Amino acid sequence: MSDLQLLYLVLALLYGWECACWVRRGSVAFSTWLGRRWRMAHPGALFGNQRGGFIFAPPLPPLGAFVTANQFPLSLSPEGVLAYVSTNVNPGWRPAQTGKIVRFDKIREATARGKELLVNGKVLLMTSSPVYAARLAAQLKRLSKLTPAQRESAIGEMRRDSLDAKALESRWREFQIYSQPVRWLANALVLYLFLLTPALIYYFGLKLSWLGLLVGLAAIATATAVLFHRAHKTLYPEAEDERFTHFIMVLLAPTVAMRAHDALSRPLLESFHPLAAAKVFCRETQFREFGRKVLIDLRHPALPICLNGDAVSQTVESTARGSMQKAIEEFLKQNGVDPDDLCRPPAPADDSCRAYCPRCEAQFTTTTGTCADCGGLPLVAFPSGVASHLKM
Repeated sequence: MSDLQLLYLVLALLYGWECACWVRRGSVAFSTWLGRRWRMAHPGALFGNQRGGFIFAPPLPPLGAFVTANQFPLSLSPEGVLAYVSTNVNPGWRPAQTGKIVRFDKIREATARGKELLVNGKVLLMTSSPVYAARLAAQLKRLSKLTPAQRESAIGEMRRDSLDAKALESRWREFQIYSQPVRWLANALVLYLFLLTPALIYYFGLKLSWLGLLVGLAAIATATAVLFHRAHKTLYPEAEDERFTHFIMVLLAPTVAMRAHDALSRPLLESFHPLAAAKVFCRETQFREFGRKVLIDLRHPALPICLNGDAVSQTVESTARGSMQKAIEEFLKQNGVDPDDLCRPPAPADDSCRAYCPRCEAQFTTTTGTCADCGGLPLVAFPSGVASHLKM
């Protein structure tokens, strides 16, 4: 293998690494290649751990789109904020959480430091991006200045906003307008480096073509960086530090420039619940299936429901989960889905099955006991009518 071939192999590996997006648990990724069919993906399905996993964005032109949506990572009540949620939109166990609690009347300041959300100078939560950390800090700061009654109304409005599919669609259309030039240049750079450059070197040799190729690469990278900076400033005006960092990386690293549109799109929908994104991007069957999973997890969260044994934490968690359940059920009704019908219990697999786990729906031959996979959640017996029907 020649030095030039080795260089291209390294370039391809670096580009493949840029296509591997780390997604934290509690988030769901939505990707499309040609823009017609979207794929929902959860972190940790293949490559990951308790904190998250790699999900691969479409590597070939037209490069597609890649966005993430988050379940709200805090439990909020009019009294306080708990850095813990008992539910999980991903398969498997919950994401790692601190379980710290702060009363709103004790919040002096709420700030963001990179991906960290800080309250009174101490880390409360690690978020999925600096943009999301800054948004959460602004929300907590605003809530801390309200009365408990005003705070309850504001929290309810935040939950409804996270499930606003029309606002999500509007945000996505806005993104497409501002990101289109960046996407064109990213595609052009992929074709330039992996098709045009090898062809010119093959026909004219490296000695005759290297200067022109270098000038062309610099021109495309500079244009991509400038347009990226402009689009990022429009979409995320408050994220100045992150914008500057990405601008420098896009300008100096061709593999980063080829995925510049991903850096623009990933934080775009972080404030929306994954169920709202599923409604907009996925087929109706996928939306219903995911809605069933989300609602069952809200109604029957795995044990332990709360990390802390104190009454205040338990009250905040219970209040937040109950409010979120009502918001999800209302969202499903607005989209023509009956929550109770969606969450009907499973039919017994055979006449030996007497009970099931209300969360994971594993079936058991005894009517009493608990489901170890769900933290010891009590089993629910099948209705007697169902069992007698099977015997007939």
